Parts: sequence; structure tokens; C-alpha cells
Amino acid sequence: MTSSTDREVMAAVDRPSELVAGRPDQVASAPASPLRVAVVGMSVDSICGVRDHAFLLADALEDERTTCTRHWLVRDHLSLRGSRTEIGSWTQRLRAELEESRPDVAVLHYSVFSHTYRGVPLFVHPMLAALRRARVPVVAFFHELAYPWRRGGWRGAVWALSQRAALIEVIATARAAMVTEDLQARWLASRRWLPSRPLAVAPVFSNLPPPTGSKRPSGGGPVIGIFGYSYEGIDRPLVLDALRILRREAEAVSLKLLGAPGRDSESAERWLELAGERDLAGALAFSGPLPAQPLSEELAACDLLVFADSGGPSSRKGSLAAALALGCPVVAIDGRNTWPELVREDVVRVVPPSARELAQAIVTLIRDRAAASALGARGRAFHEQRMGVDVTARAFRALVGQLPRRAG
Repeated sequence: MTSSTDREVMAAVDRPSELVAGRPDQVASAPASPLRVAVVGMSVDSICGVRDHAFLLADALEDERTTCTRHWLVRDHLSLRGSRTEIGSWTQRLRAELEESRPDVAVLHYSVFSHTYRGVPLFVHPMLAALRRARVPVVAFFHELAYPWRRGGWRGAVWALSQRAALIEVIATARAAMVTEDLQARWLASRRWLPSRPLAVAPVFSNLPPPTGSKRPSGGGPVIGIFGYSYEGIDRPLVLDALRILRREAEAVSLKLLGAPGRDSESAERWLELAGERDLAGALAFSGPLPAQPLSEELAACDLLVFADSGGPSSRKGSLAAALALGCPVVAIDGRNTWPELVREDVVRVVPPSARELAQAIVTLIRDRAAASALGARGRAFHEQRMGVDVTARAFRALVGQLPRRAG
């Protein structure tokens, strides 16, 4: 998430899927015939990783004899009445645009919370209805499926149930689907209440441009960064306990929280509250929301980045993809969703969920610059070969190549 919200996907079942495509770098390219693609989706904020992902993929596809039109709504109204009016007008325009342009396929970039009112997906059906009425074949690109069960009390239960109901309609409307993680693919394929569809897996790629300046400013103590610090699964106490150990026993390290939402947010208040309890408030800094290029510079200026999601570093995390693409050394907390290839190819230093283990891994890389540089270089190469936008473009064209072409 790439996604605007980047919540943890549901745990996958063990039963293997017959629908999951092979690794993206092992998928043969589809025949290079011209293709007309409509890119469809909506966002609740002008800063949106899903939209950036969708548009970068469209740019990559256009380098492969494909023309893309973009049909994206950035929601200005979040009240129920305002949302109904705004989305109703947009879906009417969407249908008219698709009927006029007659694309071969529409790729619907789906992150469920962008289609909700207070977490309930009221606006999924109007968008799908417009696609069906335009009679355009749909490939659903899933960035976020549904909220997990047994989390968030009664409100979480409402979200989980209603979002699964919406997912049935999305799958039923689509001719095929793409996901960014094997666990998601197995989960979709194992749900007997979902229609069966051809399915491809392509890891999330980085949305950020390469940095233009020198990587680290001279002077000052080591800086570790966290990109995506407001996500629900972030283990704040563990990170701050590790920071306290580092500052007490090893290095005068500071922690920089990078990107949105910034210091004036509930997430930042929680970070500062927990830091204050550990006498660490002065060790935290916030970059605030930034455009892509300055954000890239901020990430690259850190000595290393910590991936602190308790679920582990997975192929569906845009924050991890960005860190790898920039060549930043990454230390991650292990979890049930850890992507095994990251460990197997030693591109991320993965440690058990222990403050002591995390602190030790951080200080080792801070003191061994050569090892940190080599880790970052392996991460950059891994992203280019296994996660880059061209990998996703090839997987998309191969998947679409399996579908009947629209007549006319």
C-alpha cells in the first residue's frame, strides 16, 4: 500500500489455491497487442498511496503499447449526504466516459475504506453499478480487502461483516483480480462464499522517486526513521522501549516519524504520550506530510529505517517497498505475515518482537556502516527485480491476456 490506509489483512488459511498465479518475475508476458485500459478508483485524501500506485502502473503500461484513461475521484465530502451527492454525480460521469471511450478493460483499484461512510462500504455498489452498465470488463486490483474479524469491538465487527458483503459484489463484477500478497490470494481462493476468478499476485512497488541529494547530512547523532508510523499494526511500545535501551546503553539515537499525518494528529499524540512515559519526548521528531520528492530525501537521510508493523514485513506494504527502493537499510519486527523471501535473500534484518533484539540490530548496523550499506544495496536490487512497477505491469498484461477481448 499499497494503500491509503494500510491495515493488516486477514490471516490466510493453509489450503493452497488453484487460482494463484506464479511469481511476477516468472510470469510470461502477454502478447504485445494494443490495449485500452481505464484506471478507476477513489480516495478520501489528496495524499493517497493507492492513487499514486494506480497512476504509476498506468504510466508503466503506457510504455508497453497500452493507452490508459484515468477516472479517479478524490472525495471532498465525507458527510453522508455530501458523499451520496458527490459519488452519485461521479458515477454518472464515469459511466458516460466509459461508454464513450470503450476500453478493453477497466482496472478497479480497490481499497475498501475509501468507499465507506464511517467504515461501512455504502459507496461500493454505485461504482460497480456504473462499471456494469458501461459493459466494460473489470479487473479488480485489491489493495485492501476487508477489516479483520475480532478486532475493534462492535464497530470492528460491523466493518468486517459489511466489507465482506461488499467484497462479494466486487468479485462477482470482476472478470479477474490482482493482489499484492500470497496470503491475500490464498484467503480469497479459500472463501467458499466468493465467486472463483483468475488471480495474479504482484508485490507492491515504491511510489517514491529516487533522492537527489546526499544521503545523510553531516553532524548530529544517528537517526532512525519510521515511514507509516500511524498504521494500526505499528508496535509503538516495542519501538520506544528499544529506543530507550539504545539511548541508555549505546547511542544517542533519535527517532524521526516520516510523512503523514504529522505532529497534529491522534497518532502523533499517542507516540508522544508513550515517549513521555519513557522520558523520550525530546528524542522524537516529525517530518509532517510531504510531497513525494522531499519525502524521499527525508527517508534517505536516515541512518536506517525500522519497519515496526507487528504483522511483519510483507509484500503488500508500500512503506517497505519505498524503503527498499531507496536503498535504505531496514530492520523489521518479525510477524505472521513476514515475506519469507526477504529473510531468505537477506534484504531486511528481521528480528523477533523484542525491544532488546531490535535495539541490538539497530546499533549493529549503525556501528557497521559497510554492513548497513550492503544491506541497503541488496534491498534496492531486490525491489528492482522482484517488486518494481514493471513487474506488476507484466503480471497485469499476462492476466488480461487470459480474458476474452471486448468486441468493437
